[in-house]
Amino acid sequence: MASDYDIVIIGSGVAGALCAWKLSRSRRYKILIIEAGDNGITAGQRIQFHHTMDSQGSRGDMYAPYMDLESRIFAPAPEKSQLSLAEQRDQGKEKYYDYTLATTDPFKAGYNRMVGGSTWSWRGNCPRFIPSDFKLKTNFGVGRDWPLDYHELEPWYCQAETELGVSGNHEEWDGLHGGYRSQPFPMRGIPFGYSDHLVKNRIEGRTVRGRTVQVVTTPQARNTVEYDERPACEGHSNCIPLCPIQAKYDATVHLRRVLQDPGSRVELKKAAVVTRLGKEEDGRVRQVFYKNWRSDDPQKERSVSAEVVVLAAHAIETPKILLMSGNLANRSDQVGRNLMDHIQFEVTALFPEPLYPFRGPQTISSIEAFRDGAFRSNRSAFRMTIGNDGWGRAGSPATVIDKLLSGGKFGSALPSEIASQIPKMLRLSFSTEMLPESKNQIDLSSKLDALGIPRPRFTFDVGDYVRSALNEGFDTAKDLFGVMGATIENEQEMPPGKWNTAAHIMGTCIMGDEPTNSVVDRWGRSHDVPNLWIVGSSVFSSSGTANPTLTLAALSLRTAAAIERQMHSQTS
Repeated sequence: MASDYDIVIIGSGVAGALCAWKLSRSRRYKILIIEAGDNGITAGQRIQFHHTMDSQGSRGDMYAPYMDLESRIFAPAPEKSQLSLAEQRDQGKEKYYDYTLATTDPFKAGYNRMVGGSTWSWRGNCPRFIPSDFKLKTNFGVGRDWPLDYHELEPWYCQAETELGVSGNHEEWDGLHGGYRSQPFPMRGIPFGYSDHLVKNRIEGRTVRGRTVQVVTTPQARNTVEYDERPACEGHSNCIPLCPIQAKYDATVHLRRVLQDPGSRVELKKAAVVTRLGKEEDGRVRQVFYKNWRSDDPQKERSVSAEVVVLAAHAIETPKILLMSGNLANRSDQVGRNLMDHIQFEVTALFPEPLYPFRGPQTISSIEAFRDGAFRSNRSAFRMTIGNDGWGRAGSPATVIDKLLSGGKFGSALPSEIASQIPKMLRLSFSTEMLPESKNQIDLSSKLDALGIPRPRFTFDVGDYVRSALNEGFDTAKDLFGVMGATIENEQEMPPGKWNTAAHIMGTCIMGDEPTNSVVDRWGRSHDVPNLWIVGSSVFSSSGTANPTLTLAALSLRTAAAIERQMHSQTS
């Protein structure tokens, strides 16, 4: 019996959208994207999200524009990251995450289920991994090596930068930590703001903790000129949670390309939560089962069939689907394991002179000096970003005003105190790399979500490799502020357990050459199921210190090309 589709892609975030777009270009394949969310992808939907964000009164909350989405009942609640582990364990079944008793740390990263995925609310930072990130085990004796190296992925990095519209300065990044660039960025980087110039003038070329400091422009999927029919950045300074004009890339760019082109043969099925994949006697998967929560009977299980199935459902939902499918593709016992995030913290200070933050993107510049070195045998590396958003999530201007009021600054004394503090607000943020460890894991909870589907259950510990790096990162930020002459405003040492999440969820379907210790091969194809492919950050063999989106985009384009080759060979 003929399948309903040639290819079914589960998930419409950046990995699924890029995969669908690249596979659609030949116009040979009938493709279905299945998505749990049910939002629009038009300019009108963006305006509605903006209105919701303003009415919620919390532009600093990455979930604020999306609070009215009905699909939120199938995703972690935004307040979860603020709860202790004991409080999270005590929550009722309306919450989404569950934990084993072996868990020592809460998993703080959350996400929304949306058409377009998490790129609606990301910051847009797009640094590449550096070569040593792919050879952690070989170079430092910890973690894992990837089955591919920087040289093999570099041309796909270039393609991903073109598709996402990454702005950056070639001369700053070509050769950084050995990471050469074969092509320039599609456009020049975001111009430094006034604050970036002031900070750079005080620390550029200085030696801090044995490293020479250089302040560089962070590559970002944010236009500096009109590109791909999207405008240049206007500096609204709320990239998280929503770019109001789509100067910042999100996956709806590629979704619109395929859905608005009748010749692409791509369809989108929304409000469809996948429950399992059906494996047939020949070892292939052809049936994709789902529940449509918008239907009159949301508990009814429905199905579609395909010759090829691509899982692009994020690093939590992807392994959950495999486990719900009778432990599918798990000969290695690695499905759900090696869960990683970028554990981070930010140190806040008052700069010696006004630097007037909140003009332009929330961050423009970074310090890359601490991303590599022999120390990675003992502790994690880290990237540092220089905030252009005051104290970031550690405190808004309203926080400063509340503190002044509680300190008795009223009436005529208040404006001068505000002027002496808010224009000087500055933060340094640092993100560490977790090691891929099999004990950090997602499996199926006995507790069910609103559709009667098992919720994800976590066993999680950030590990001493990260804890040591958090202490080093904090001390590095303190030393940098000392060089600047800035006054630190928050803790004077790294507070245990008060780390933040970057919400960069990785691992759980790890990539490798050996079927006995990895889930997919170097191309993203399941070792166990020949027509099952996985794209996204779930295949990462290590976390590195770079934001994952550019790397997962490069891998997704590469995997789509491999799928195309396999399908062409089978029909030729």
